[in-house]
Amino acid sequence: MRRFHLTSTLAFSTLIAATLAACGSNPNAGGEPNDAGGSPSSGGRDNGAGDAGSPGRSGSSGYASNLNVDNMGEGGAPTPDGVTNLSLQVSLEQDEIAATGTPVSVAAHAEFEDGSRPQNVIWSVNNDSLGSIGDDGVFEANGFGAGTVTISAQAGTVSASATLRVSVKIRENPDNLSDSEQEKLTQPGVGGAHGLGPDAAFRFLYPYDNTVFPRGLSAPTLQFASTAATATYVEISTDDFSYAAFARASGPTRVVIPEAVWKGVTASAGAASAVKVRVSELSAGVVTGPIEQQWSIAQGTLKGVIYYNTYRSLLASNGGVMRIRPGKSAEVLQKGCTVCHSVSANGNVLVAGVNWDSNPIDSEAFDLGADGSTKVRRIVNDGRAFALGALTPDGTRLLSNGIAPTAPVPRGLTGPYASQLFDTKSGKVIEAPTLGDQVKYALTPTFSPDGSLIAFNNRDASTGQRLSVMDYDASASPPTFSNLRTVLQNADQKVLAWPSFLPDSKGIVFHEGDSFDTALYQGGALYADLRLVDLDKKKSQSLAQLNGYDSNGKTYLPYGEAEEGHLDYEPSVLPVPVGGYYWVLFTSRRAYGNTIAPGGSVARGEDKWGIPQGNEDESPSPRKKIWLAPIDVDYEGKIDPSHPAIYLPGQELESGNMRAFAALEPCRKSGTGCESAAECCTGFCRQTGRDESGPVLQCVPPPENACSEEDEACAVAADCCDKHDLCINKRCASPTPEVPPPH
Repeated sequence: MRRFHLTSTLAFSTLIAATLAACGSNPNAGGEPNDAGGSPSSGGRDNGAGDAGSPGRSGSSGYASNLNVDNMGEGGAPTPDGVTNLSLQVSLEQDEIAATGTPVSVAAHAEFEDGSRPQNVIWSVNNDSLGSIGDDGVFEANGFGAGTVTISAQAGTVSASATLRVSVKIRENPDNLSDSEQEKLTQPGVGGAHGLGPDAAFRFLYPYDNTVFPRGLSAPTLQFASTAATATYVEISTDDFSYAAFARASGPTRVVIPEAVWKGVTASAGAASAVKVRVSELSAGVVTGPIEQQWSIAQGTLKGVIYYNTYRSLLASNGGVMRIRPGKSAEVLQKGCTVCHSVSANGNVLVAGVNWDSNPIDSEAFDLGADGSTKVRRIVNDGRAFALGALTPDGTRLLSNGIAPTAPVPRGLTGPYASQLFDTKSGKVIEAPTLGDQVKYALTPTFSPDGSLIAFNNRDASTGQRLSVMDYDASASPPTFSNLRTVLQNADQKVLAWPSFLPDSKGIVFHEGDSFDTALYQGGALYADLRLVDLDKKKSQSLAQLNGYDSNGKTYLPYGEAEEGHLDYEPSVLPVPVGGYYWVLFTSRRAYGNTIAPGGSVARGEDKWGIPQGNEDESPSPRKKIWLAPIDVDYEGKIDPSHPAIYLPGQELESGNMRAFAALEPCRKSGTGCESAAECCTGFCRQTGRDESGPVLQCVPPPENACSEEDEACAVAADCCDKHDLCINKRCASPTPEVPPPH
């Protein structure tokens, strides 16, 4: 169960009500928390990546189960109903504190206007990514998060607050560079390329300039092209946060950001803040640099679980399905020849073909538990039944991937095999005459997050160049498919495949390429890019930044278009927005810094396509990896609403990985611990009590007469507490922020 530090004065009224209820004076005693007054919610604005290295404070919550409103101290005694006519004020020993990567404390004091002090005070802070406050009123900054924190006190029915500015300035020299080396690295290089120094090769390889990072991922490893660097110096700054570090360099030039520092960066940067990055190198005693980039931080933590196929995996002993929770390393979900998988948007069902001949031999459906467990749901004796099928959001039904009798079709599947609707629990076909009346071969199908639409490559109407959509009504008996329409037709004979709906169900990200696949079966090139189509306008939009191109159509990928261009395939979109963005996962054969690249540290980094089948050393390319990129929530009408992609951390470097699915975690029942409303079947995650470590959050039934915070359930935008929020896929979501101009 997650513990956190309460955020607002509205929270205090709920806490007092809960306390009074325990004394028998509240009619809601013994029931769910009384949320009519706007009780606190974990679904509120995301205040950061969590405690970035703080040891925390015991009992630092603003919840006081032993509050005695009849004993508030001399001069502040309340009336019998707990009301005092004296105002309260909060003072701090310091208005500003500076941290250097270790905890820093400042004391807060509460007193009434007559100078007397209440005996019982509930303390809270509005941003627990910066620190926590104890029952004694001592706020402890964790040493990494910077910004302004509001410290509030509640005594009986009165409350007050004060603001504290926390700045962070960290300077590290873990490799003990000499004073002379440090002095050189902090001075600009002169001469050489662009006047930066003698090393003309020195440039960023990864990350890309103007990247938007979500919270919750592991720190990126900064990677550079350079010539024999012996030391580096990095500066990262945003708002009230700055980090500087010296390090020795040998082999490929890289800068590793400590995880606690990265959490501090992501917690400290606001939506409109630029994260400035400057790096210099020392080579042969001479400095080159600084070279610079600019990043932005999405104000939300990436949610859910990412599932993908892997080949030549050391963890899976060859192939299988892997999963990654944001910020964690890959773990094996299913070993062996478990392929062509799909995952329901709600994250509770996975289907795949298992074993292999000319087609998968069998189909299997798995129940995915909230505890991380997997259990076979159903086995069907035809691998084509579930392979690459489209699951309804709840996983109860699947539309099978139709396989046309002639190419092009996805590699490894042979037809003909007509699309059918299956019950994933029984494995039986569900009769749906309106499906067969309209389409026979619906390839690479996908349901919308609300389950009302199905999109697919229409092989009945083309040889792969048509993207179609139908309405779907699950409540009808039998289920009905209707209103077949063409969304996009490609005139250049490009295959339009692997559609994935945006959470608003109004747009689709898809793969436009030479084929359904990412390479030829016997080795060799197949190219593709990702694009976006608006279902109403039926017009394709560029995702140039995601694909590695600037507004002028010039690639910014560091090894150039010939090496990295048009290598993006198989998109899948997280079914909920995060921080004002939709998040797209996709397969790519582009280079990854100086790690998986020509001359990189991972073997065969120059091999984009893999060693041909039939060769005794046959192997997929290690360049085949999962990447992640944001698309603006307000994408409609924008020339390019996308942003540069992020290598998904946690993957095995040597394996070939593909076809990632982003899904929510299986939802949790009421009364179960939670961190976000997105985890709860009820759509609400609220505080229900306190233990020795602080407040406890649990999934709760929808509260009465209360608005919904971000990530909480909504029917319309007016249900959301923040008037600027949107209601997307039945959850409150923030709009796309105004970010700094490109660097």
